[in-house]
Amino acid sequence: MKMAPRRRRDIAVPVVSMGDIAFLLTIFFLICSNFTKEAGIKLVPPKAPSVETIKESRISVAIDGEGDLFLQGQPVPDARSIEWGVAALMQDRTGPEARLVMFKCDHQVDKAVFEPVLDAIAKAGGTIVAVGDKSSPNE
Repeated sequence: MKMAPRRRRDIAVPVVSMGDIAFLLTIFFLICSNFTKEAGIKLVPPKAPSVETIKESRISVAIDGEGDLFLQGQPVPDARSIEWGVAALMQDRTGPEARLVMFKCDHQVDKAVFEPVLDAIAKAGGTIVAVGDKSSPNE
């Protein structure tokens, strides 16, 4: 007895919802990604023989090559504004990691410019974490 060959059914892939899924995944990854606050600030960090990797802090202070001050990527006029801003950002946070302040400074900035900023961060109660590049042994 001969059996009739079975016909294969065509499998339909729902392509209409693929665009929706791609759009939702794009939104998900944009929301979950960590954007740099200082994307527009141009600075070259100083070099040091011993540089440790640290966890990114939530508070960021930067000084660019021209001596302009930035708090959380926004320009501020002086060190006093940095002190008030850092104090306000730490107000509702607890724990030692919440007090970390990422300090980024261009290597050409004069001591008279960055010292008042460091004092302002310390007065606000922040723990200063400076950013630098590891220097080679012959530098």
